[in-house]
Amino acid sequence: MSNVFKLVPVNYKHQCLMLNPRQKKFPDEFARTTTLHFGLQEMEVFCKYSNSLSENEIGLSRNIIEEMQLPIGIDYEVSFQKDGIVVIGPFIGVLIKDSTNILNDRRRLRNRLVKQSASIRGVVIVFSWDDMDQENRKINGFYYNPSSEKWEEGTFPFPTVIVRRTRLSTEKTNYFKNLYGRRFFNSGSFNKWQMYQLLRSNKDLLPHLPKTFLYKKPEDIFYYLNRFQTIYVKPVSGLKGVRVAKFIKENNQYYVKFRIKNENKTLHFANEDELLHYVQSSFKRKRYIIQQEIDLEIVDNQLIDFRIVLIKGQNGQWETAGMVGRKGVEGSIVSNRSSGGKVENGTSTLLSAYNLSKAEMLSTYEKMTEIAIKSAEELDKYENIFKYGVDIGIDRNHHIWIIELNNRSPNDNIFSYIKAYKTIHKIKNSRMLYAKYLAGFPIENQQRDSE
Repeated sequence: MSNVFKLVPVNYKHQCLMLNPRQKKFPDEFARTTTLHFGLQEMEVFCKYSNSLSENEIGLSRNIIEEMQLPIGIDYEVSFQKDGIVVIGPFIGVLIKDSTNILNDRRRLRNRLVKQSASIRGVVIVFSWDDMDQENRKINGFYYNPSSEKWEEGTFPFPTVIVRRTRLSTEKTNYFKNLYGRRFFNSGSFNKWQMYQLLRSNKDLLPHLPKTFLYKKPEDIFYYLNRFQTIYVKPVSGLKGVRVAKFIKENNQYYVKFRIKNENKTLHFANEDELLHYVQSSFKRKRYIIQQEIDLEIVDNQLIDFRIVLIKGQNGQWETAGMVGRKGVEGSIVSNRSSGGKVENGTSTLLSAYNLSKAEMLSTYEKMTEIAIKSAEELDKYENIFKYGVDIGIDRNHHIWIIELNNRSPNDNIFSYIKAYKTIHKIKNSRMLYAKYLAGFPIENQQRDSE
């Protein structure tokens, strides 16, 4: 039977939860009273069947609806748990900078939440930090009411899950983490140096990580150039290949390659003093990492790597949404699309660039996704993030390398360049489906209840 219910207020003097007898949702071991949860609010209720309700209705005493501040006109799902708890929802909070913007400036977010309301069901509220009454655990926010087809303002209890869509101070972030644990996401982010330190603790991932060091002083450049001959210097918190530089030592001469304003640049330095002066003047405002060069495959003087997008959905597990191959501009040290790179179908790039048979390609792809997922699972120990753009490189010996896991703003629309629009749709929907999972409504329950 369906697990989707319309909420019906009933005139009953006790705090009562009612269902049609044909639903048979109350297990035999259910007590006559149970605990009803909506968000972080809970209430003891009396359970009974009533023939006055249809099979797709759930009845609640008016005093329950008023006290728990449950919106009417919403399609709810109900989870009857083995420990006797009944959860009505899902109840998801989307935290943004200014909740009033949902009616005006945040059109894309507003439209997406409206489109997702039919599959998410329950209540999705949009609110800001300033909308919260922490002492009474109440929120003044906005929710989309499908019955009126309008965004409506209301007061609600704290939701079951918080989806962060704005920057927060450490103090505010810790408040949500302490209150919600893993039901607060995206709870944080990692810079390149933090990510390397966390991933290298996993012995299975260590062989796939290029040796990486924190830049502390200009002399570090010379030390690692003498060790590796070629190194990359990257901003610790950089994105899209911006300010990435390649340093080369060759016959006691030094070269620095980078890309700026859609052009490849190469600087030549005849000795250490010249290079030292350049490093001192160019690498002082931000933090950087130094990374050994990976001997990546280059075809027609174009650097090749791959972007695998991982997502969590309503089953709570990591899965591969899709993969693209990227070819840098001829002679460029980066492959990013924003730096002029070309995006291709990932498996096609594997076949053509590495001369693989179809069986070899499938085996390599499987290994790449396995390494990507293992990396995401390792980072899961520290922060709850639902999506990564994993940059993978394959060297000339076909060894797989983890270049980076982008967790701040991986570009979903990269798949538009290969016309994979279903993949984009899947990625964009995954955030709220994962929130639904965290709210206590995993896809397994949905399938079981419909049988």
